[in-house]
Amino acid sequence: MRLIKYAVGSSIGRKQVVALTGLLLVGFLASHLSGNLLILFGPEAFDSYAEFLAAHPLLIPAEIGLAAVFITHIVWGLWVSFQNRAARPDRYEVNENEGGRTPGSATMKYTGVMTLIYLLIHIYTMKIQHVAGTSLWNHAVNWFEIAPYTLFYLFAMVGLGLHLSHGLKSAAQTFGINHPRYTPVIEIVGFVLAVGFGVGFGILPIWSLTVGSQL
Repeated sequence: MRLIKYAVGSSIGRKQVVALTGLLLVGFLASHLSGNLLILFGPEAFDSYAEFLAAHPLLIPAEIGLAAVFITHIVWGLWVSFQNRAARPDRYEVNENEGGRTPGSATMKYTGVMTLIYLLIHIYTMKIQHVAGTSLWNHAVNWFEIAPYTLFYLFAMVGLGLHLSHGLKSAAQTFGINHPRYTPVIEIVGFVLAVGFGVGFGILPIWSLTVGSQL
């Protein structure tokens, strides 16, 4: 109960909730990307992986927990963002992009909302619309052949990369890891993660259109 009061009633507590759930989501993204990259190895490899997940007894609890983490991260993140804006005097808004702010930090709430919209579309197209017992590999490749979907997908991956480029540094600062020796390293790691996830997810539709559609 005390922990809940801290996470809800304390400004630093709310920021730590955002940071912790963000780090958990980075772990999920790493796992999700490693599975999705099996698309590059053809239908048999990817469909076997998808069937393994679908039959796993912990799938539903994992999905519920993941949904809870996503919702908490989004709600608390927007809460913190709105509170920060409300606490900032109007006369300082003109300098909002000064003082070392990056494109990632300046667009956090926008890229977060964009990622949420993509997530809802992704769940609809890849989970709800997929017919059980049919090839998920074929289903995914067919969707990537739809130009508007692929363009939005790539746009969303750019947004995800921007979000992640600032997220790791922000999480580290929230937990008090802010030192001239470590902060530059954290910034580099954050940038590498952002590029890695953006490129990793981004190559999937490109490969599907150029190679996968020929298989």
